[in-house]
Amino acid sequence: MALKSKPKPEKDRSERWLLTYADLITLLMVFFVILYSFSIIDIRRFLSLKGSLDQAFNQGALSATSTTGLNDTVSGSSVQAQIAAANEAAEASLATELQQIAQASGSGQEVTISTSPAGVTLSMAANLLFQSGTGDLKPGAKQLLAQIAQPLRDIQNPIELVANTDDIQPAAGGNSSYLDNWEVGNARAHSVLRTLVDEDKFPEARLSLGNNAQFQPLPGSPNTTAENRARNRRVDIFVVFPRPEDQPIGQPFQIPGPAAIPAAVPATRPAAPAASISGVSPASN
Repeated sequence: MALKSKPKPEKDRSERWLLTYADLITLLMVFFVILYSFSIIDIRRFLSLKGSLDQAFNQGALSATSTTGLNDTVSGSSVQAQIAAANEAAEASLATELQQIAQASGSGQEVTISTSPAGVTLSMAANLLFQSGTGDLKPGAKQLLAQIAQPLRDIQNPIELVANTDDIQPAAGGNSSYLDNWEVGNARAHSVLRTLVDEDKFPEARLSLGNNAQFQPLPGSPNTTAENRARNRRVDIFVVFPRPEDQPIGQPFQIPGPAAIPAAVPATRPAAPAASISGVSPASN
């Protein structure tokens, strides 16, 4: 007589769903972390997250899973390239608008605009803005600063006002109350700042002052001739375009938007005597 085998007890499968649920929650967490990292562009944290994900997803448990798609489509270098391209486009747009304003003002070569990876520099000859050897603005200078302030208010970039002089000390001419070129530079930078803030309603928090006195002549223009000294007497308005690698960790990087270029800039000259906006005078300071 054959013996009947006892039925094996059925395994308890009531909690197997927890494995699938745990996997789903883990994948959702990773998904939302990645979405959050894309919503706030912080290059340092992004690269840190990318390295952590690369290390985590290339372990033995997922050795058969390819992660090259993540590396190819989204990388720190590609994000930096996009930010650099946005900065370059914004700089070019702002430089074009400032150049239009300079040409419409009739200031000629006394106002120049240049760009660099760090930002846009608008350089104004001191003879266009100030009385010789002083920090007092000429009448037409305030109108020119008002025109320049308009496109700069439309962006959020920090702005540095940097004064430069020649190497002739103001006391040498006997017509200045300033002790040296440091005092001249400070007075001129502060005069431009007060005009932008008081008359043009420019936000003070975005402005900072600088003063090089005679110690930062233009490249190729040493203070050895009257013409070079006239070029070195200037006030630079430097519009800063921060780079991603310069941003503190934990702060989102803001891509500056390009300044709007108007269809036409009114061709109005500053209300100043013709002598104040003619060729750069070789007079001291």
